[in-house]
Amino acid sequence: MAYELSKKQVLKEIVRSGKDPAYFINNYCRISHPMKGLIPFKTYPYQDDMLTNFNDHRFNVILKARQLGLS
Repeated sequence: MAYELSKKQVLKEIVRSGKDPAYFINNYCRISHPMKGLIPFKTYPYQDDMLTNFNDHRFNVILKARQLGLS
């Protein structure tokens, strides 16, 4: 039995996903892995902080390592 959301719940979910990019990424984005198939994308706390900063501020200066996952 599939769980279906009402129109009001769907609208609420769309608004929440639009306001909080970290919520959208953690719940709806998937990574395609060649061996494991689709894997849920889960962000680290520093990535959540950067998403918040990107969303709240127009200009950001970042000092980071190359493979930190913030590009």
